[in-house]
Amino acid sequence: LDTIHHTSPSLQLQRSFVTTGIKAPSLRTIARRGSKASMTKIKRNSSIPKCRRLLSASLTTVAIAASVWRESSAFSTPSAPSSSTYDAIRGSLSLLDPVTGEALSPPILSPSSSTSIGKKSLVVLLPQLGEFDSAEYCEFLVAAEKSLEKNDIDLRVVGIGDATAAKNFCDFTGLPPEKLCIDLNGDLHRELNLHCGPNLLIPEGVSDNVLKFFLRQLPGGVPPEEGQVRPVASAWLNYLAMCAGIGAPGTLREILRGYFGDKEAPERFRDNDVVKAGFITIGPGVGPTSIGPLSYQQWFADEKGYQRPVELATVRLKNMVEVLTKWDEYVSNPLAISLRGATYLFDEEGEELYSYKSRGVLTYSETMPRPLAFLSPYIGDNLARNPLGLRDNGGGHLVRGRGILKPAGKAMKFLSFLFKTENELQARLLGAEDADYAAARKDVEGTILNNKIVVYTYALSPFSSEALAVLDEIGVDYENVQVGLEWFLLDKEKSVLRAVLLEMTGQSSLPHVFINGEHVGGLFTGSSDGKFPGLAGLKESGELQKMIDSESSAVS
Repeated sequence: LDTIHHTSPSLQLQRSFVTTGIKAPSLRTIARRGSKASMTKIKRNSSIPKCRRLLSASLTTVAIAASVWRESSAFSTPSAPSSSTYDAIRGSLSLLDPVTGEALSPPILSPSSSTSIGKKSLVVLLPQLGEFDSAEYCEFLVAAEKSLEKNDIDLRVVGIGDATAAKNFCDFTGLPPEKLCIDLNGDLHRELNLHCGPNLLIPEGVSDNVLKFFLRQLPGGVPPEEGQVRPVASAWLNYLAMCAGIGAPGTLREILRGYFGDKEAPERFRDNDVVKAGFITIGPGVGPTSIGPLSYQQWFADEKGYQRPVELATVRLKNMVEVLTKWDEYVSNPLAISLRGATYLFDEEGEELYSYKSRGVLTYSETMPRPLAFLSPYIGDNLARNPLGLRDNGGGHLVRGRGILKPAGKAMKFLSFLFKTENELQARLLGAEDADYAAARKDVEGTILNNKIVVYTYALSPFSSEALAVLDEIGVDYENVQVGLEWFLLDKEKSVLRAVLLEMTGQSSLPHVFINGEHVGGLFTGSSDGKFPGLAGLKESGELQKMIDSESSAVS
C-alpha cells in the first residue's frame, strides 16, 4: 500500500526538500496539508468491552482465514536491505522527536551528536508502542540503561506511534524521552524489511460489511474512511494469525512459557507488584489472587529463584491492561499493527556487531528467558542475564516438593470434612475401643519424643513418597512410620492410629510430619494452628534446615 510504504508520496516529498537544500517540513506537517500518505487516527466507536471484543475477533479470524489466499510463498521471508542497516537507520527521514513530533535534529546515529561520539550504538526497533512486546522489552532496557551508558553504548529506541503514544509509553515504562524516536507509519521497519506477518490477504469475496463486523470486535473499531476498511482488516488478520502461531515461529512456545514457568529464567514479578484487571487483582507478589469475592493463594507462591508458573503471564496482563484501556492513545496507525521489531548493535564505526529480527509476537529477543544476554561481552554477564536484579538461582538445588502434586495437595483441604468423618467412622466400624485409642496415642507420643523427625505415611500415597523424597534430598535422618498401603486398606489397629493422629493434629490426611516434637503439617498442607506451612513450605522458606539444625528434639 502506497499510503504506508516507505516510498510514500509524503516521504518522497520530504526527501526532495533534503536534496534541494530546503528545510524539510515534518511528516506531520505534510500530513496536515492533505497528503495521501497521512493516516487519520482511528477512533473506537464500539462500546463492547475490549477484551471480549478481542476474543470474538479471534474467532472471526478463523472463519476469514479459512478462505485466505497468499500472494506469494507460504510465509514471506524478508529480503536483505538494499543498503547497509546502519546507513538506512542513520539516513531515515521518517523518525521524529517524541515530544514535538518534528524531524529529529540531529538525526539518529548522526556523527555530530555529542551523545554518540566514540560510542557503540544499540538501536532497538519496537513494533507499535501499544504492543505488548514493546513494554516488556523496554523494562529490561531501562534497567540496563545506566550500565550501557557507563560502558559507552548509546541506547536509541524506535517505536511506531505518535507523540501521545510516546508520552504514555515513557510514563509507563520509565524510558527517558530522549532515548526514544517515533515513526508514525513504520516506514523504517519497512525499509529494513522487518517481518510483518504471514502475508495473508483477504479474498475479494469477503464483503466490507463482514470486515466491519470483524473490526467492531477489535480495539480501535471500524476506520472512518471506507477505503481503509480492507487494509486495516488485513493488518489485523496478519497480527491475529501471528498470535495463533501462524507465520510466527516461537510465539506459541513463548505464550506457554508465560503460563508454565521457566527454570532457566529469573523471577519476573516483584514482591510488591500488583496487577488489576477489572474484577481480578493479583498481588502484591505472585501469591495473593482475588477474583471478585473469591480470594486464594497461588500454589507456587512460596517458591523462589526462578520464573514461576503464570508469573510472566501476569506481567503481560499488566501491560495488556495499560494498552487496552488507552488504545486510541497508543495506536495511531492500525495499518502498522503487524510490523515486528529488531535489535541492532553497532560499533563506533557503524559496523554491525549483533542483530536480531523478531518474526513473531512476544519474540522480541533471540534468548527470551534472558533477553539481553547478547550484551554480556559489553556490560557483564550478571547484568546482561538478569537486568531486573530479581532472584535467580534456577529455583535452587532442592527441587522436590514441587510440580503438579503441589496444587493437588493444596486442594485436599477442601475434602478435609469428608475425610474426618470417614476417619472416625472407619475405626469404630472395625470395633475400636477406648483402650485402643489410648494405646495408640501413647505409641505416637513416644515415637515423636525419641526421634527428631517422624513421618507417618501410606505406602501407595504419592504425597507420602514425595515427603520422604524432600527429606532424602536434604540428607537428613528421619523415622518413617508406615500406617498402611492406603486409608481404605487399613485394619483396626492402623485405623485407630490414623484416628489418633487426627485427634492430635486436626489433620485428616497423610503424611503427618513431626519435627522436634511439633506437628508441621503434611507435605503441602500446613499445621491446623497455622504456625507451619507444611514440609514443602518450610523447605522453600529455608526454615526446614533451621529446624533440623536446632538442638531441640523432645516434646515440650
